[in-house]
Amino acid sequence: MFPMPKFPHSLRFRQVHLDFHTSGHIPEVGAKFDKAQFQDALRRGHVDSITVFAKCHHGYSYHPTKVGTMHPTLTRNLLGDQIEACREIGVRCPIYISAGLDEVSAHAHPEWLVVDKNGVSFNPLSPGFKRMSFDSPYLDFLCKQIEEVVQIWPDNDGIFLDIIAPRRNYAAAALSAMSSAGVDPEDDAQVDAWAQQVLLNYYERTTTAVKSANPSTPVFHNGGHIPVGATDFNLFNSHFELESLPTGGWGYDHFPISARYAITQPRDFLGMTGKFHNTWGEFGGFKRPAALQYECAAMISYGAKCSVGDQLHPSGEMNTDTYDLIGAAYAEVEVKEPWVGGVEPSAWIGVVSTETSQKAWRGHAVTVLADEGASRMLMELHQPFLVLDEDADWSGFKLIMLPDGFVMDEASHSKAKKFLSQGGKILAAGTALLNADESAFLLDPGAKLLGRSPFDPDYLIATELTPDVQVRSAIVIEKGAYEIEPTTAKPLVGRRVPYFNRTWDKFCSHQHTPDSTDSASPAAVIGSQIAYFAHNIFSHYRLRGQPLYRDFVLAAIKHLLDGQLQIETNLPTVARLNVMDQPSDRRSIVHLLYAPITLRAMFPLWGQARPVEIIEELLPLIQTTVKVQIGHSVAKVRLVPGDIEIPFTESGGVTSFTVPKFTGHQMVELSWF
Repeated sequence: MFPMPKFPHSLRFRQVHLDFHTSGHIPEVGAKFDKAQFQDALRRGHVDSITVFAKCHHGYSYHPTKVGTMHPTLTRNLLGDQIEACREIGVRCPIYISAGLDEVSAHAHPEWLVVDKNGVSFNPLSPGFKRMSFDSPYLDFLCKQIEEVVQIWPDNDGIFLDIIAPRRNYAAAALSAMSSAGVDPEDDAQVDAWAQQVLLNYYERTTTAVKSANPSTPVFHNGGHIPVGATDFNLFNSHFELESLPTGGWGYDHFPISARYAITQPRDFLGMTGKFHNTWGEFGGFKRPAALQYECAAMISYGAKCSVGDQLHPSGEMNTDTYDLIGAAYAEVEVKEPWVGGVEPSAWIGVVSTETSQKAWRGHAVTVLADEGASRMLMELHQPFLVLDEDADWSGFKLIMLPDGFVMDEASHSKAKKFLSQGGKILAAGTALLNADESAFLLDPGAKLLGRSPFDPDYLIATELTPDVQVRSAIVIEKGAYEIEPTTAKPLVGRRVPYFNRTWDKFCSHQHTPDSTDSASPAAVIGSQIAYFAHNIFSHYRLRGQPLYRDFVLAAIKHLLDGQLQIETNLPTVARLNVMDQPSDRRSIVHLLYAPITLRAMFPLWGQARPVEIIEELLPLIQTTVKVQIGHSVAKVRLVPGDIEIPFTESGGVTSFTVPKFTGHQMVELSWF
């Protein structure tokens, strides 16, 4: 459906990211490194690529250096030994260089540190790394370190630069540079824009340094997230590595949403999880094998290669328990590789991201509620979709979703009109169809905008157009709605208001006032091509998780698609499904994924409590029914790997089959005539 971009750099499927951030106070660093033991661990782990360290966050180099500082207790060329060991057994070995953090430089050159508005760089009594500024001579020093590494190993397998982000910096040199550029340091917006320019300069300088010995050297700049639409930054990367540790603060829904954007870009990409119980820097932390098996299966299901984060002990000895754990997952990936390479996503639905100022770089700590809410709905409904940036082409999709918070400008308005003229359908919410001052609809959904309702919360009411919504009573929804009056569209969802808003002198019960019997303007309307929800229904779904909101959206999708869904299945909502095409092999692959995910703890990370989602076991699902439309006539259906042919029927472009039983991950191959 969506053409797969060509890749400047192709990745391997089974990678390890080997962290090695090692204090200078630890003795005999690397003393127990043994080439044979290192190679044995990689074989046990079925690893075909491993990122090894040239320089860590502490600022130490792990090879002889004339530019930086070699680790004070390291007496060997550890990086060189690791590279030699990898090459002997055909394992790729990209090289890691810490860019945004450097303890050695922080202490030697405190003027290179980022300074906040209060003139503070760090708490001297708090353990932790300090942030280096890219608008200081530190950037010159970093580029010299990069150049040294690529000159020593000009035939390297790539450079991984870490901890990349725009930062407000009020150091004396930064203030002087802003003043010269006409930037007002008291205006946060101007400072943020300046930080983006500083970061872009970092990308240009360091990428040039990476390619100074060999112009074809791959490079990736890691900031923990691939920002939607930030092409000025993203295209400096030879490929993408989607850092997304489910138990480390990202959660299990971050990767599939990020992957559905990454696959639309002209880059190969991998998913990066960790072997840790929670997140990076955890010595002695191990997740269950079932969790890693599921996470790696999810990566290949969404068209990604795999990477698992590990942390090498300061001694240099590889942990065999870790590589047995990784090997259990990677052995499965290895036998599945023929069905997950050279794939193109098959999706009827495109979700246009609501990230504002999409050209700007942003990290994964920024939560885009509407995007996540819409994506979670579709994942739970098992409908394949892609996440689109503001430059994406909408042709090829049957339905475009514009979540609440989307801002329709002249370009997207023209794109929407063209899409509709070609028979496309649009599902929108909140501000998505409104003009800039929210006074009228820029794109007419068959309704007139009357203004903003004064009531919060109010209530959704099922109608005859939503017969599958089981609750016919009033359903509460917060943050108010736009008042709309249908013209040519039909009311899809009704709406009631409360008797009054909750105030200090007039309130009812513990939370809010119940619905009155008076009806209000509709909560949603639908025409032949456009459905519009007057509430921020996607954001509210992300915040509240009310399945009834999803039921209303499903009703809208069914009406817009004339009752035809790309997928119909009896999978539980916590399961996942995706469809990939392999045109060169004339087949489609339906991926079924299921694992019970539970919330076990709250882990303090980045200054706030983050959920620790756990998978402990993989439980079987039986008699899974699937009806799928792939746009091709099907000759054979079989379970792979294993080559188990299963019965199927085909009618009206719909292929139906039943998977008798699967555990964790099952691929179903549909061969085309």
